[in-house]
Amino acid sequence: MAVKTISLVEKHSQFDEAWSPKRIAKLDDYEVKLAKGAGAFDWHCHVEEDELFLVTQGILRIEIDGQDPVILGPGELCVIPKGVRHRPVTQSETVHILLIEKAGVTNTGDNPDSDLTQTLVDL
Repeated sequence: MAVKTISLVEKHSQFDEAWSPKRIAKLDDYEVKLAKGAGAFDWHCHVEEDELFLVTQGILRIEIDGQDPVILGPGELCVIPKGVRHRPVTQSETVHILLIEKAGVTNTGDNPDSDLTQTLVDL
């Protein structure tokens, strides 16, 4: 299999929908996804999986049940441990996010009936 470079900027330019992750790569049993955030996402948790957020553009606040929110700027990341209830919220502009999650994870976790639940597609 050929090794290739993936441009996050180019991939982010291919879609506009907020909170609709797109798979850009696979890494063993994990998926690397890009998303754009605008406004507030739903409260949820991933019962069996950790979730990594890396911001590449904008400011993302991740509200976390029972603790102060985490604020991420460009080049900053955090890992939300499995079972931790959280809600990503953008500060004002569209935020570009890279996510790393186990393959098959639903973006709305334990809230699959949410209007924000998406079927994952490849870019």
